[in-house]
Amino acid sequence: MAPAPKKNAPPAVTKKTRLNQAEATVRMLKAASQLLLIYAPGEVTVLRICEKAGVHTSYVVRYFGSREELLCQAIESAFLGVFLSTESEDSSRLNQVLEGKVDVMELAQARVRTIAYLLGCGVSPERFQPSQKMLLESVFSQSNNPKVLDRTKINLILMGTLLFQAMGTFAELNSMTEQQKLDMLSSIGYLSQAGEAIQATLGWDQPATKKKAKK
Repeated sequence: MAPAPKKNAPPAVTKKTRLNQAEATVRMLKAASQLLLIYAPGEVTVLRICEKAGVHTSYVVRYFGSREELLCQAIESAFLGVFLSTESEDSSRLNQVLEGKVDVMELAQARVRTIAYLLGCGVSPERFQPSQKMLLESVFSQSNNPKVLDRTKINLILMGTLLFQAMGTFAELNSMTEQQKLDMLSSIGYLSQAGEAIQATLGWDQPATKKKAKK
């Protein structure tokens, strides 16, 4: 009598390690931020995040309330991590970025892309204003040219920030070369050096005038 065929053993189920809230939160934030550097925000799903973090999918709602809030915190914590790690007494944070000592272009692209996606999902712009304010205030505090007025400093910082944040999307759509990206970064750095000339040319060193309302 022929022996009965052996039944295939069911695949082993890997049990996920039990984690406390702090550990699980850190893992999910790290996993989400890493995935956002690789995938479009819409492709960074709950399942993909949790598989990478090694946690159960229910943790997302339990600890963040929603996938969107997790993505918000992930991209902001990644930005904040780079922001705080570039403190230096010898060079301003802006100079370190412009000189290529800190590679933030990839993160900047992911941040802008993720914020645009989340705004489309209904997340309020106010959600991202604190980190943006911190960035602007930090650059302003490092602008120490006494001949450039606060009005000029703020305007130049806004212009430079706008150009830098737009570069991410623009570079992807137009296939910019690395040299072109470096040239753009150099032009942003030039804004601060040319502050006095820009201020005089545009009249930012003069009292602001209010336009008369049309009757």
